[in-house]
Amino acid sequence: MIRVLLVDDHGVVREGFRAVLECDPDVKVVAEAASGEEGYGLYFRHHPDVVVLDIALKGENGLSTLRRLLKRDPDARVLMFSMYDDELLAIRALEMGARGYLTKSSPPEMLGKAVRAIARGEDFLEDELARRMALRRVSTPRGLNALTAREFEVFQMLAEGKTVREIADTLHLSEKTVGSHRTRVMEKLGCRNVAELARLAIRHGLMSP
Repeated sequence: MIRVLLVDDHGVVREGFRAVLECDPDVKVVAEAASGEEGYGLYFRHHPDVVVLDIALKGENGLSTLRRLLKRDPDARVLMFSMYDDELLAIRALEMGARGYLTKSSPPEMLGKAVRAIARGEDFLEDELARRMALRRVSTPRGLNALTAREFEVFQMLAEGKTVREIADTLHLSEKTVGSHRTRVMEKLGCRNVAELARLAIRHGLMSP
């Protein structure tokens, strides 16, 4: 039996995911969460085989939750699920340790296929998304793609409203280092303040509006 934890901030969406997954008699949704924080707690209560985690959550976004999960349990198997087919988000998610990335526009049967693959210890990507990811990797970096992995983490947390001190504590960095990252993020993205960073994060599907 493959035990699944669903994390999405829309109840109707979770209900649909559950219905699709439980069409397979070998899959059982053991818990649902409406936020990253709730999902984090439920993961360590139920220890599911696979976590289906939406990226654009209110509050802590899915990538931040992914980072926290893997820091405490490096063996956690997470499928990132998003309404956006942005290959940059897929690249970042896989770099951070997700085992797969699926868009909500995929055929329903792809969700079950992805969950079964990840439960077997395999990685999962849609063919078209994998092709676009390969093309992006060889293109000239710009926008969010120009951020380093650490700058991208700092960008996410700034967009969520975290202070430099909070980010420094989370990432175990000095406030001076985080401040330097913040400056480079602002310069690379052409943003003047945190409100503009938040709007950019929402536009790219990192946060729920």
